[in-house]
Amino acid sequence: MIPTTPPLADLPEPAGAVPPERAALQWYLRLARHHLGGGPYLDVAGAGGALLAGLARLGPVSGLAGSEAEAEAEAMRLGAPGCPVHLSIDALPGPVASLTAVEVLDRLPGVRPAGDLGPDGWFRALEPGGYALVVAADAEGRGRELAGARWVPPRVPRGHLRIREILVAAGFEIVREGSDGLTRGPYGGIPTWADPRLAATRAQRSAGRLTCEAGSGERAVIIARRPPAP
Repeated sequence: MIPTTPPLADLPEPAGAVPPERAALQWYLRLARHHLGGGPYLDVAGAGGALLAGLARLGPVSGLAGSEAEAEAEAMRLGAPGCPVHLSIDALPGPVASLTAVEVLDRLPGVRPAGDLGPDGWFRALEPGGYALVVAADAEGRGRELAGARWVPPRVPRGHLRIREILVAAGFEIVREGSDGLTRGPYGGIPTWADPRLAATRAQRSAGRLTCEAGSGERAVIIARRPPAP
């Protein structure tokens, strides 16, 4: 049976500190299926278990939580029943082929975020040649420019270039990079359904691919790879 991306109606309502909205969640799952392969997956610090539950439809998956309370949270358990949630990289039964880190860097301070939840931990968790889907708010993107004073920064704002630099410093190769597009409208007085600037975002989500250019939206979206063993 070929794994398919679950329809929106089958996805649990995201819960937690920084949950992705449901249309974005489905798009992330389609990116994972297209760019990361069939797993086994590791979802890092996922909000409420929604992405964890979706990935379980694509292949074997486990989670990595930042605390015992987060790992045992009711929302996480309801969102992804039966999926193991670990508290450290060392607790994993072995390296994984694919990893998702959605809006994780937005919460990690430092010039080079350390620890198991940061890029160094992701690198260790992946097998050589393994892929990661990284999504983080772009503090220098078009979305912030259009929102102006209404833009709500994440806990640790960074621009796309800085996010890329952090991944490269951790040892990753950048395979593909772009943006989620303009996803937090309305921008100005134009309703979202009538704003021509959102056409590229709609087309990208419909295709389930990464086609919007880096810096053109709200979040940086990067496919990175741990280099294969020599």
